[in-house]
Amino acid sequence: MTTILEYAREGICSPQMNAVTYNEGINPEILRAQIMSGKVVIMHREKVAVGIGEGLRTKINVNLGSSTNRVRLYDEIEKARIAEKYGADTISDLSMGGDINQIRKEILSQTTLPVTTVPIYQAVAESGLKELTTEDILTTIHMQARQGVSSMVIHCVNERMLNLLREKKRILGMVSNGGGYHKFFHAAE
Repeated sequence: MTTILEYAREGICSPQMNAVTYNEGINPEILRAQIMSGKVVIMHREKVAVGIGEGLRTKINVNLGSSTNRVRLYDEIEKARIAEKYGADTISDLSMGGDINQIRKEILSQTTLPVTTVPIYQAVAESGLKELTTEDILTTIHMQARQGVSSMVIHCVNERMLNLLREKKRILGMVSNGGGYHKFFHAAE
């Protein structure tokens, strides 16, 4: 399977690139150059392509998802439908409670928007933070890719980065829930 970046490097406008050039009113060669330089990415799902990055209009992403305290499949589906109805460009499924795979399956079946996930959220929800392994995270990433999500937020933390975080004075604590999980995960190793 050829990626959008590979098409751009070969001088070919993929169908997703053509959709973005049309929707954004941007010259295809400028878009291709922006993709090759890493300044633009295209999230897509079936017939929907959304360009995100420099020189493109601002996009609206809707965060939704169950929690360990509140799991209502219908609510998550309704949030996704409302997001699409009122013009969201993308959806982030941040579910951490209930049957997370079923929630995502329903969101994907009830909407056409590109969907982003944070795999460590599901890995922690299903394995527990203290029992979490690297294999759990990788298994979750592979499974979510097979489900058809458009993008993932991958938290990558190593010992050097953790030490830098410990040494630096921050205005606030860890700002990322997923990053906080990795901080705990690596500190326990």
